[in-house]
Amino acid sequence: MNWFYIDESILSGDRRQGPLDTEELKALQTEGKISNETLVWHKGLDSWIPWKEALSKEEEKQKNDEEILKSTVEALLKERTKETKFYAGFFIRAAAIIIDFFIIAILWEIGSRILGAFSFVNLDLITQASSDFVQKYYESPLSTEMTGNFFNIPGMHILVLLWFVLQTIYFIFFNARFSGTPGKLLFHIKIENADGSSLGIAGAIRRYAFSLLTEATLIFYGIGYILAAIDPQKRALHDFFARTRVIHAPKSDSAK
Repeated sequence: MNWFYIDESILSGDRRQGPLDTEELKALQTEGKISNETLVWHKGLDSWIPWKEALSKEEEKQKNDEEILKSTVEALLKERTKETKFYAGFFIRAAAIIIDFFIIAILWEIGSRILGAFSFVNLDLITQASSDFVQKYYESPLSTEMTGNFFNIPGMHILVLLWFVLQTIYFIFFNARFSGTPGKLLFHIKIENADGSSLGIAGAIRRYAFSLLTEATLIFYGIGYILAAIDPQKRALHDFFARTRVIHAPKSDSAK
């Protein structure tokens, strides 16, 4: 910026000196050639002002410029961090789901024994009927009657309902509260919406509902899950419908 100042040592004629930049004016003040009260001006000012006032405004402007630059850099770095996501692949997600189903199986076993203790189901009868079913399945795996025979096992519908209820509560609760199930958190991966936000209860319910569709593809070689192995963002079928992503998270984030 080009400054002009009034040289008070000149008694007549044009006393205006310049143009000089800010550092040159500071040097003149150090040398004692101008003072805080020396009148200065630059293009854009309505009138001449004391150097002290001009210097104060200049320092304030410089400070504001530095703050704007700092906030801009921080915003850009934050945005860059947001965009740098590492998506969790098929195998780590498969390992996580195995752990989750193992936990659900333990809960299901406990629940089944409680139901058996209160005579809601006959576990001995179900165990024997299940063994007979498995034997028939190996003898005729393509029989269209096998599914019906499975649910005709006395009390089996209660145990299937118990599994479904436990699975539903398990996935919705953990995904809504922690953005991931215990299996996922163990591997430091979490679920988020496509915009980077947390699922919340509505998102967890939506994702779980679509995950049932993915589970149904197991009869078609699990194509709904295999999609995660070929999609660039590692999305399974339910991720496409629910608009979610599974990403690697820092240990501090996954522990929240």
